[in-house]
Amino acid sequence: MTDAADWRALNFDPGAFAPELFTLCRQVPYLDQLLCQLDDLHDTLLGAYRTLRPHHRELATQGYFDLRLPEAGVTLRSARSLVLEDNAEFFGVQGRPDLILAGSRVGFGQPLCAVVLPELRAVVTVKGPRWNVDAAAATRAVALFEAAGIDWAAPPDATLAPAIVTGDRNYAHHAWNQLGALATVLRQQPNITVFATHQPLGPLAELFPEYPGLQVSTLPARALPGIDLHRFQPFAAGGKVVLAEVRARVVGLATQRACIATLQFCAEAAARGRKLIWITLRLRDKTPANLADAITGLAEALLQRGFGIVLDGFARPDDFDSNSDYDNAECRRTIAREQAAMQGICAMLRERLGGGAMQHVLPQAGGKLLDSIFLLQHCVAYFAHHGTLQHRAGYFTRLPGLIHANRFILSTDRAATLHDVVPDHGPAEYIAPDLIDDIGPPGGPENLYRFSNIPALVAAFADLLARNGIA
Repeated sequence: MTDAADWRALNFDPGAFAPELFTLCRQVPYLDQLLCQLDDLHDTLLGAYRTLRPHHRELATQGYFDLRLPEAGVTLRSARSLVLEDNAEFFGVQGRPDLILAGSRVGFGQPLCAVVLPELRAVVTVKGPRWNVDAAAATRAVALFEAAGIDWAAPPDATLAPAIVTGDRNYAHHAWNQLGALATVLRQQPNITVFATHQPLGPLAELFPEYPGLQVSTLPARALPGIDLHRFQPFAAGGKVVLAEVRARVVGLATQRACIATLQFCAEAAARGRKLIWITLRLRDKTPANLADAITGLAEALLQRGFGIVLDGFARPDDFDSNSDYDNAECRRTIAREQAAMQGICAMLRERLGGGAMQHVLPQAGGKLLDSIFLLQHCVAYFAHHGTLQHRAGYFTRLPGLIHANRFILSTDRAATLHDVVPDHGPAEYIAPDLIDDIGPPGGPENLYRFSNIPALVAAFADLLARNGIA
């Protein structure tokens, strides 16, 4: 039963007729209505539900969840669970050994997005296969249940403890999709067990110090399938919002942890009356080919106006040195490249403005993530790449910012990753498309690009500052 090569992987599309899937629906009771319900629920995460998927709320408080199929008048109740290395979760259905429900897609709030049919050797996804559960994951889950001697369709024993699995090497997903969910659970279940694979924004025990009953076990992602299913009912709690509470907790910890050099730079800038501008540098993936020239031109104009500059790039997660799951060698190569680029930018600024100007510039590539977040609290605006770098400012401040990206992103993703995620977001804007020229074939999110007119870019940022009362 556990050879993935023998399994079928299908996708449910409510607008298309698929004969093979139609046959499965005739063989499995209520499968058609179950798939329709999962398709509807996938994107339904509004109001209070944005902080925590309803089925995760039920799992935390009662150890199981109910999935209602209104048209059939049937309620499916979850049974035993397990979680794989990538946080994909699998839930048996009480009394239905022919069904296993699966959840994945952290960026969507960990929805239920697939149905595993062990007896028919098939897995059916909703909303497409990308970042979804595949046949290999489905067969692995079945094998793990069987190896542990777990009947996945049996009701969970009352002695089983609900346990949250959390952690992502991407701090933005951790803040957006996980920490708000955890905060919501803790208000209802303050003594819950948590298995944490990554803690990039600081130890959970320090982020939630008022919950002494919070039991955090740190383990590598590869160890998640080894969680004792005879003691725990694991699930990966997810949501789709950056809570103001989470921002306050992270900023509070960043303030406690700020290093001496960072504190000194901020204090000296304040003493000189220099407001700080945060500017990001990234050398690969969705980045301008003439970024160094643009940053130099923008920083030169801002320094001449009396601002200070924080040049920021890759920042080391809080658990970077202790967590082998990060690709530390590649990260250090990225840091070295960014530091070299920043040295070149600083050399050009020194040549144009003199050595004295450099006391107002802080190159920060390779610094600690919490230090970067602390620095942002002392800035008044930012100029950032679309994506993870912008999330640092957009998630943890309410500053005005100008975001740049290639034309594909500008046409399809205008601020969605901020405005739909942060209820109390700052006045961030995307750059005007006429300031961008794509490089190479158009039409992809990874395409490189270049700034078409750096003086106009500098003027656009000056206009952003003026409209936000920053002088």
